[in-house]
Amino acid sequence: MLHSFYRMGDATNIAFFEAPGSAFDFKEQHDFDLHIALEVAPEVLESMRAKGLAEGRDVRGPADHGFIRSIYFRDPNGYVVELTARTGADEECLVEARSALAAWQTGKQS
Repeated sequence: MLHSFYRMGDATNIAFFEAPGSAFDFKEQHDFDLHIALEVAPEVLESMRAKGLAEGRDVRGPADHGFIRSIYFRDPNGYVVELTARTGADEECLVEARSALAAWQTGKQS
């Protein structure tokens, strides 16, 4: 199995794996199934959107999610890469997020 590690701008890493002969099948997926979201600064979000459009890439967004704005690209396999920038999440937003997560977890158990 091949493990490829890529250092991010904040010194964290993201890893990708390839397992020849594995049962994983590259097939069309729903956007929510296989995608990655990476946080960037607001000015980076805008410059990457402009760069993608200038290169003729399929760029969706920006989408305003209330606490973040996101743009979306597709990698060569068709999977979604989301770049997201905070819009100033406040404590009230965090409380709502925690409440929504708790409700989600409770709903899964019943």
